[in-house]
Formats: sequence, structure tokens, C-alpha cells
Amino acid sequence: MGYGRFSSICAGRRAEMKSDSKIYRFFFGGRNDTGMPFAAWLLIFVPFFVLDLYLSDRKHSALSANPVFTSTVVSRVYSLKNTPYIDYCIHVNRKMYKGSCSTGGFAVGDSIGVVYQKDNPENNMTVFEYYEGPPVNLTVIIVTIAIALALYRWKQITRKYNDRCPVLERSGACMIYRTDKEYIFVTGYGKYGHNNSYPIKFMPLDCSNGEFEDTLMEIFHASLHGKYMKLKPSELIRAMKQRSWRQLNMRSTSVFVHYGHQDERSLIVNPTKPSPGCSYRYLDWDSERTMSFRLGNASWKEIISSIRKLLEPDETDR
Repeated sequence: MGYGRFSSICAGRRAEMKSDSKIYRFFFGGRNDTGMPFAAWLLIFVPFFVLDLYLSDRKHSALSANPVFTSTVVSRVYSLKNTPYIDYCIHVNRKMYKGSCSTGGFAVGDSIGVVYQKDNPENNMTVFEYYEGPPVNLTVIIVTIAIALALYRWKQITRKYNDRCPVLERSGACMIYRTDKEYIFVTGYGKYGHNNSYPIKFMPLDCSNGEFEDTLMEIFHASLHGKYMKLKPSELIRAMKQRSWRQLNMRSTSVFVHYGHQDERSLIVNPTKPSPGCSYRYLDWDSERTMSFRLGNASWKEIISSIRKLLEPDETDR
């Protein structure tokens, strides 16, 4: 694959990544999510509940301002989805107006009280509906629950740097380089994640711990779910905006962060060091400084701080 083709694919990937914004994910879910996202259901149904609440309250208020009481008989008894209903008719000024009510315990021909709006008899209801007031309880409960769930979803999407441990359901890996200008996050893949690939993310050295965490988790997500593009070493180093692997290894520090169920649900952080006799062309693991974090015990703050500390350059080795 030529570099021109690689650049065009990368540009397409960057354009596609726009759908990973927090607002987009809240309303429409991730690009590979199946089914209608939760927030989309909220957008469809909550406005109907709110509109129903508004119209019911408006109808009751208009009726209360100019009520006329009368009586009639039940003309029809039926059920809709196991909910009992009755129909009735009233006659005002030689005109017939129909009405219905969700209630049980009545038979055709039973007498019921009805109240209607004097200047608009089409606005009518049974007497017991009138004295119960507008049906706000169920609507308010549903809207409140919907709002609470929406806030919970937004909180999950906008999760910030805190004491909670990350939730990782599969094996994944990320290589992080620290140059004199920036951090470079590279997606890991393969059986142990030792192969590096695109997506690649760049972060300034003065980024916050929260931004560092978000970027690390984004790269982990690509590794966990196979959302990566395999590249040759020569293509990868150009995608990382570096001249050569030797120069990158000479002028940076790096760690390999990986997680897997075979590691007893531990997040392993392996610092690197130059491979003997290879003149910085290759790197070895610095096992003496390797760190392991049990995700059920360690805090996320501790993990992020430890990774950034391991990436700090040792001036005595420079």
C-alpha cells in the first residue's frame, strides 16, 4: 500500500471519527452499535408524554373555567390492550357530542355523570375524571425517569479522570511514546498486542490527566474491538510523523500498556529500554520497572499518574 493511499485512508478515518464525539454518541450511539440508541427513544417518546401532559392540563383548565354538569348512559364497553374503556354521548343544543373514558366496572346502559365546557361541548369528560384532575402522575414519573436515565447516559459518556477503574471486557494494548514535544499513542494488536498499528493519537505534554485517560481509552477501544489498520513498519513510522525508528527510540521514552484475561484482569505497564547492540533500532522490555494493576483494586488516578511518571525521561541516561 503506497503512502498516498495510506494518507487518503487516514483522512477518511479522521472524517469518520467525527461520529465519536460525545454529543453524537449520546443521541445516536457508536458507529458500530446495533439497534436504536437509548437517547433516540427518549427523543421520540418523551416529547409525546410532555405534549400529552400539556394538552390534558389545558383541557381540564378550560373545562374548569366554564363547566356544565349533566348525566347520560354508557353506550359502549370495550378493552384496548387489557385496559377497560367506556363510550358515551351527550346532547347539547340538539347536537350530539361523543366522549370516552378509561375505566372499568360499568355496563352498557349504566348512568354516569358528565361535565362539559359550556362554550365548547366537545371538551367533556366524566365527573370522576373531572374531580381527579389532569392525569399528571404517570406522565411526570415517566418524564422524570427518562431525564434521570439521560443524565446517567451523559455522565457515562463524559466520564472524567477519577478514582474509578476502567471497564475492559476484552484483551487490548497500547504503545505510548513520549518525545520532547508530545505523547504518541499507538494501537496494539495481535495475540499479545505487541504489533503496532493505526489509529494513532497525539497529545501535548502538558495535557491534563483526564485528557491523557480519554486518549488512552480511545486507543484501547480500537484495540479491544479490532478497529485498527495493519501497517508496515515504514508506513507506521510515517504515520507517527517520525523520520525513523532509530531516531524515535533515541529521542523518546515509551511504555507498553496491555490488558488481558490471561493476566488475571490486570493492566500491565512495561517500560522499554534500548536493545543491546542494536543502536536504538529495537527496544527491549525493562522488566525491573514493570508495573501491574489489578483493575478491581487500583485507582484510575494511580494508573494514569504511574504511566506518565514512567514516561518521564531519565536525564542521566541521555
